[in-house]
Amino acid sequence: MKIKKEVYPILLLNFVNALGFSVILPVLPFIIQKFNETPLTYGFLVSAYAFFQFIGAPILGSLSDKYGRRPLLLVSQAGTLISWVIFGLSYFLPDKTILFTSLPILVIGFSRIVDGITGGNISVANAYLADITEPKERTKIYGISGAIFGLAFIIGPVVGGFAASSSISYLGTAILAFFISLVTLLLIIFNVPESLKEFDKELEIKLLKEINIFKKIGSLKSRKLSNLFLRRIFFTVSFSSYTTLLTLYVQNRYGLEVTQVGFVFLVIGLFLFINQGFFSKRFAEKFGEEKTYLIGQVLYFIGLIILLFASNIYVFFIISYVINLGVSLSIPTFKTIITSAVDGKKQGLINGIDESLFSISSAFAPILAGMLYTFVGYKITIIIALILASQFVVAYLQSRKTLNA
Repeated sequence: MKIKKEVYPILLLNFVNALGFSVILPVLPFIIQKFNETPLTYGFLVSAYAFFQFIGAPILGSLSDKYGRRPLLLVSQAGTLISWVIFGLSYFLPDKTILFTSLPILVIGFSRIVDGITGGNISVANAYLADITEPKERTKIYGISGAIFGLAFIIGPVVGGFAASSSISYLGTAILAFFISLVTLLLIIFNVPESLKEFDKELEIKLLKEINIFKKIGSLKSRKLSNLFLRRIFFTVSFSSYTTLLTLYVQNRYGLEVTQVGFVFLVIGLFLFINQGFFSKRFAEKFGEEKTYLIGQVLYFIGLIILLFASNIYVFFIISYVINLGVSLSIPTFKTIITSAVDGKKQGLINGIDESLFSISSAFAPILAGMLYTFVGYKITIIIALILASQFVVAYLQSRKTLNA
């Protein structure tokens, strides 16, 4: 299948967006350490972004159905740019205690909120891809998009870690992320035309209605989609807990420094690039999207269980590959399943719902994970795996209900 030329700017946009996000991953725990904060504070900082993305994503997704993809991409990316300015300003503030935490940490938290509110451009970008591709092409396109995300994870944490190891500490990371976001904004301005051929001008946008995700799911009148979204919540709580604690995990269990943590993310990003770029489409062609999704979830579950026995960083990398393959098979196939279930006018809606569920699950998971990590340490991987396993129980009960209907 030949990829349409219109796809490339969005793939590049996703790459630069992911790069801007990934530069902070190896740095944030060391910022927490610098100000003598706890893993719970770390969890709150991660959650702040996700919670406000939960609010922003469905609104941006629905607005893009009404007014077009391009203007919403511009507004959201400008918000990300501003958030990095706020993040950088925190470096110059005195370490004074306000509301039980330091002033710089509060300002960093505010910057994550600003980025979260405008961070729903992922749903708009995915809707853009759905606009310009046929349903049968989407698993490959979403797989390539995931590989691009993986490539950003190869580069971002390494350069972010090195920037933070300079004499200006995390200010270097903020400056780097600012320029990455600026490049993204210019990319949208000059290279991303409008993709939506038919605007839904009758669509009524109300704030409370937009963030009532479960009402939106009900409006789709699809039991299959409702079941899929419920399973999505269990997967996301598990996955967000894992990704939130990954830096703390390798830092504390293996005694790694900030640049070494960046190298860990480089390897994980390489896994993601290979798996989503080469394997997700091949599995989907051989087994179909739904079986591929199930295979991915099982691999991810097995990886979480055996991660407990990763006594050194080399064993950790081997097990991480299994986890990564599972995630790489799950995410693009899930996207294909849900976007193929609705017509073109609802692509913004369906992607907005998906990103909102991802965001709200990601908002609470880091706080829960941070609290549990404080008490049980790296053994938390077992708890994360059990959360994931809950979706298989849900799927079984739903299948029994369908058979008995």
